[in-house]
Amino acid sequence: MNKKPFSDESLNRIIKYLVIIILGFGIMLLAIQFGDFWNWILRAIKAVIVPIGVAYLGALIIFPLIKYLEKKGIGPRGFSLGLVFVLTVGLIFSAFYFLTPLIVNEIKNFFIDDFQIIVDYINNDLRNEFIFGADLYDRLLAYINETNIIADTVDTFVPNLILSLTNLLLPLLTAIALLPILLIFYLNDYEVISERIRSIIPAKHEKNVAELTSRLNVTVGAYLRGQLILMISLGAVATVVYKLIGLKYYFLFGFLVGITNIIPYFGMIIAAIPPIIYTFIATSGPGPLLVLVVNVILQFFEGNIFQPLIMSHQLSIHPIVIIISILFFGSLFGALGVIFASPIAASIRVIYRFFSDLRKEKLKTTQAEASAP
Repeated sequence: MNKKPFSDESLNRIIKYLVIIILGFGIMLLAIQFGDFWNWILRAIKAVIVPIGVAYLGALIIFPLIKYLEKKGIGPRGFSLGLVFVLTVGLIFSAFYFLTPLIVNEIKNFFIDDFQIIVDYINNDLRNEFIFGADLYDRLLAYINETNIIADTVDTFVPNLILSLTNLLLPLLTAIALLPILLIFYLNDYEVISERIRSIIPAKHEKNVAELTSRLNVTVGAYLRGQLILMISLGAVATVVYKLIGLKYYFLFGFLVGITNIIPYFGMIIAAIPPIIYTFIATSGPGPLLVLVVNVILQFFEGNIFQPLIMSHQLSIHPIVIIISILFFGSLFGALGVIFASPIAASIRVIYRFFSDLRKEKLKTTQAEASAP
């Protein structure tokens, strides 16, 4: 008697998977036909998720401090929450109050003193200093003028940029406006909300979900706090160093170093470009080579001293994984995907390790039961 290539059980499983795949493709095809409807639904969901998500991330940063104060006997919850909230708002207000006038003043001085110098350089000196010669420069300029590349690029880039900023800024401004209220309620009832969310999970999975959530909260919270401290520290150090080497607009360039450091590995490169270009064109101050050396040293200290000390080895992820995450999540979610690529990658690693630990624990239990008399 010939043996069947598939058992009835295997055949039923294959049929079930095929049906699931066909249904999945059917649902995707149906969703494509009603694209406008789903976009409307997604916009409504985003309007809710963005404020709640920002409040959740803020709670991960602040809540450990509240728990620390309560352990030290500073309570009840309302008092410790109010103390931390007032301190946080005070620090943010102080930063804006003292730093904003300095940065705005440097931007004004740039347009008054140096903007025309840069325009004149592009129109005149750039031709004489062009690395491939003035003749090729003239040909390139004539080609650009004939094809209207710049005008066409501006015509398409500016509306797309405004649309992207509008789609990003409106949810972000809404989140910022609602953030204080959401934070107060979330932090005050942190344990209650977590318990309510866990109650939705089936009882047999509740313990594992609670453990996984706890690990994710610890990891993402540690990353956010570390990244915030890292941005402030590196921005302050860059400002001081730029001041010492005599770089004009050192507050503006130092602030740029701190802000762009939210993008791992690429942030320092992005922050180095404006001061290098400025010092290359400007007639006074340090040369571009010195600024380049300073930024290389800052990059070295950021990767080998600041990062290990502040972020700790708990969140150490291979640079290749970070770069792949930036490219992947940036293509999916744009600027927000680039910014949150590292915590998303860290969260994926936590989930992977959690299920790996579960498999190891299950294997140990099985082996122990098998070896038991």
